[in-house]
Amino acid sequence: MTSVLSKFRSIKNILSHPIVILERQIEYGNLIFGFEQRNRYQLSDPNGNPLGYLLERERSLGQIMLRQVTKLHRPFVVDFYDNENNFLFKLQRNFSFINSRVKVWNEIGDNNILPEDYLVGTSVQNWHLWRRKYDLFAQEAMANSMEEQDKPHELSQFGYIDAPFLSYDFPVKDENDKIIGSVDRNWVGLGREMFTDTGVYVIRFDSQQSFKGVYDQSMLSRQILNLNQRAVLLSNAISIDFDYFSRHSRDVSNGGLFSLGGDYE
Repeated sequence: MTSVLSKFRSIKNILSHPIVILERQIEYGNLIFGFEQRNRYQLSDPNGNPLGYLLERERSLGQIMLRQVTKLHRPFVVDFYDNENNFLFKLQRNFSFINSRVKVWNEIGDNNILPEDYLVGTSVQNWHLWRRKYDLFAQEAMANSMEEQDKPHELSQFGYIDAPFLSYDFPVKDENDKIIGSVDRNWVGLGREMFTDTGVYVIRFDSQQSFKGVYDQSMLSRQILNLNQRAVLLSNAISIDFDYFSRHSRDVSNGGLFSLGGDYE
């Protein structure tokens, strides 16, 4: 019970920030040889203070080779840790040919086969020919005890994203079309954009504190995202990174600096 509550406190301390910065770290094997490596993300506050990190789980040799073929469509499991290397929760996506679906699991113990009521929420890509669209679903509240984990809950939609063609800004709107959160990708410089698979994302969790000088107050919702919804929005940032801003999402023929083929846009 103590470990469960301790994990919940760590999650709350991190996700209670109005704004967090998610940065994908440089993959040197991808940069030099075009070899698709597992991803690592650093999570920080706006002042650069580290809050935790996310690390793609290493797989078997066969799955590593499959990663080279499936590229941005590949399945993955990304584990979320605090600064003390304590596991908090995991993000999981199965192979997706068109629509990307990332699930957030509040995993407790060593059981790798989780019942459906451990599902915290999910980010679902909604395919469109030119717009960038997602639907976001979550349970009402994050369980902080084994008793609450045993109670089944249904997911409910709390927001959607409908961003224009080539957009770098992904505002999340509620049922009244008011903005309740957002994921915004920052430009990191021509060299890094062209030759590395890194990216920086500003995740805004709080409609009342995160958007000063960004949107007019009339465009903002009065609803504040709870911890489950913030965990799903974090997973959505990972999904956006894979779906639109990975080098392989722009050019699947990329083979690194030593490639014999492929070009850069």
